[in-house]
Amino acid sequence: MVSAYIAAAGISAAAVFFFLMESEGLSQIHARLRVQVFNAARWAVVIGLTWLLVPAAFSSENDRAVTVVGMIGLAGAMMLIPVRWLVRLGGREHNWELRSARLEVAQIANRVRRNPASVSTDRIDLAMAGIEALRTPGSRELCDLLLAELDDLRAGAESWNEAGRREIRLYQIGRQLWPDDLPPADFDPVEATFRWRLYRLFGSLMEAGSQRRTRESLDEFERLLASLEEFERPDTKAFIDDVRRTGNDWLDGNSGTGPWMNGYDFGVLGPNGLDEVKALWARDAALWNAVLEEEDLKALDRELARRNTARAEKAAAARATAASKKSNPEIARS
Repeated sequence: MVSAYIAAAGISAAAVFFFLMESEGLSQIHARLRVQVFNAARWAVVIGLTWLLVPAAFSSENDRAVTVVGMIGLAGAMMLIPVRWLVRLGGREHNWELRSARLEVAQIANRVRRNPASVSTDRIDLAMAGIEALRTPGSRELCDLLLAELDDLRAGAESWNEAGRREIRLYQIGRQLWPDDLPPADFDPVEATFRWRLYRLFGSLMEAGSQRRTRESLDEFERLLASLEEFERPDTKAFIDDVRRTGNDWLDGNSGTGPWMNGYDFGVLGPNGLDEVKALWARDAALWNAVLEEEDLKALDRELARRNTARAEKAAAARATAASKKSNPEIARS
């Protein structure tokens, strides 16, 4: 009997140790309080069953073996419940749920940009539904930015400048929400802003070079080419020279009458075109510390408003279709 109590005490001490270790881990991942409560209840059940096993094991009842085996099985099952299940059930603090969503969108974006077929539309839709569920008045802008990025990835049509503005704004919001949990930016604000302004000019050239060739569009493209002069320095000279050379060829009609650049085919700039682009903006972090000008912020507001309107119209149309099918069984069957 004494040995049984000693064994129960040892198991209880081990359970308390594991509980404390898991509690520290849950705190580090910012699990909600209810997750800690669930975990405490799990180990309390294990300890309670352990002590109940002592009198059950020495009872004289006929079904003692069944009772003991059942209690041991239940205690073992409670011990084997993965903590991640409790986290999924109870969730994490809202800001850290948003952090997980931000990381997930970044991972999806990187995979899609390397291989568009690597992520299914269902996977993107699932991520979008998760972000919609996280939206609150305080997190609306962050959620809208993430949804806009997923919208573009699903459509396979990212805008160079819109994506750049979103990335900078997401980093600015992230610094407010998770100041100690963000990787460092590649450059200080001055350098990052310089690279962003060149990035934005290059994106505007791509947009102007994709329009129908009219006198106005050609004049705009020529004006943008001339604006490259203010960004010329030793590390940008090769890139700017290639943009000028190919841009002037396009203006003169020497490279055909199609768009200046098809999508993001930087090979148009020459054999070193892709390497030159990577040298300037190889990582999103190259833009993170950039300062968005007033026009950039207005453009972001217009973009998000347009997307929210389109999303609301789509949802309204879906509800109308569902209501129509419900009220007219013939339509539903068809």
